[in-house]
Amino acid sequence: MNSADTAAKIEKILREEFQPDLLEIEDQSYLHVGHQAAGGGGHFFVEIRSARFNGLAPLARQRLVIAAVQSMMDKEIHALSMRCLPVAS
Repeated sequence: MNSADTAAKIEKILREEFQPDLLEIEDQSYLHVGHQAAGGGGHFFVEIRSARFNGLAPLARQRLVIAAVQSMMDKEIHALSMRCLPVAS
């Protein structure tokens, strides 16, 4: 699976799980060319804003995102950086 397919798969999962009003996914794999520990998985940055995050601490928001894409971790995704925002009230 190439990086564009992986990003599309991440997007589909996160849209279904969080119904975000903001979702941006950036493939940052080019920053890690030659990183042997990558095991073929890509490096991605996700910025997501969802009402699902309202009232949750930043770490709890990140844990929800990781849980949503867990099946992809260490296969299609080697590293996932994220900014998870609640919807402003």
